[in-house]
Amino acid sequence: MRNIFETSARAKYERSFSGSDSLMMIWKNKFSEAKSNRLKITDGFVSTVSVIKSTPALGYSLELKKGDMLIVEAIKDDPESKIFVDIKDENIGSDKYQSNVITNQKIETFIENNGWHKVVIQPEIDYRGTFQIKIYTQPSLAFPVAGKGNNNVQSFWGASRDGGGRSHEGIDIFASRGTPVVAIADGFITRTGDQGLGGKQVWLRDGILGNSYYYAHLDSILTENGKRVKKGDTLGLVGNTGNAAGGPAHLHFGIYTSGGAVDPYPFVRIRAVPKHNKISETKIYSEKYIKAGTNLRAGPGSKYEILSNITEETLADILLVNESWYHVKTLDGAEGFVIAERLE
Repeated sequence: MRNIFETSARAKYERSFSGSDSLMMIWKNKFSEAKSNRLKITDGFVSTVSVIKSTPALGYSLELKKGDMLIVEAIKDDPESKIFVDIKDENIGSDKYQSNVITNQKIETFIENNGWHKVVIQPEIDYRGTFQIKIYTQPSLAFPVAGKGNNNVQSFWGASRDGGGRSHEGIDIFASRGTPVVAIADGFITRTGDQGLGGKQVWLRDGILGNSYYYAHLDSILTENGKRVKKGDTLGLVGNTGNAAGGPAHLHFGIYTSGGAVDPYPFVRIRAVPKHNKISETKIYSEKYIKAGTNLRAGPGSKYEILSNITEETLADILLVNESWYHVKTLDGAEGFVIAERLE
């Protein structure tokens, strides 16, 4: 029996759909097929989908880091049309997907665990037209040193310390003495002080994830215990106190969750937002023949695994265009990516 209290975007749509049961069954079957395919992409995937015949479901796995903010964008002609995005952490045994619907332009999902995640994109039933998708990540937190970025991180998580006696539980961000260090999120100050290896230090706790953020080796502290702060507020100044005395000024930044310390870099690493690359209408087809001897690959490039080989000329639906690679699906259900020159 269907759970009447299920509140996911997909479940709500299924309950409210007033069309034929057969259309809904086809739509759900395509979703199941997309969930079980073996296709892969990388961060920064930009493509065009043209729905000329039946509504497709596009499923891709990509490798993500804890702390990434996964963003799926869909730019479509009709802002009222629904495009569903379902995301699953493949490290978890359950088949439970987080279901969203893009009614404007994008959805954002915080990544809880390192590893492979499945993303399924599916327009609503009877959707027709072209839309562009982008699947990419952004940092989930602000960068902790004002005016600095990735190039200033010169010591990373896990680096050896004390001759191998311990490993680095954070990242070191090098900057001139006196450079402001800032709150990476809204929250409150739980502790400040001058003690131990960290010297002058500030601990910030956020109000959403419940994580604690550790700022160490400060030259001076410009906040106080119990103070509520906003993202971007100055907490102190870069220095070299504690066991960094005598060395170059830098901020040691760490993140502590309920499970212990985690790598902060994916949370703060600055990355470019990929640009949309609108595909020429002359490259968009509803179906094409795949030439005999063509390999179906797991992703849009020759580096990806070969999933199967097409031994004779075969008609296939074109689901998506990614530059010179096409996501195709044959009549017998075989899916993969094919380079444009292998289609006719």
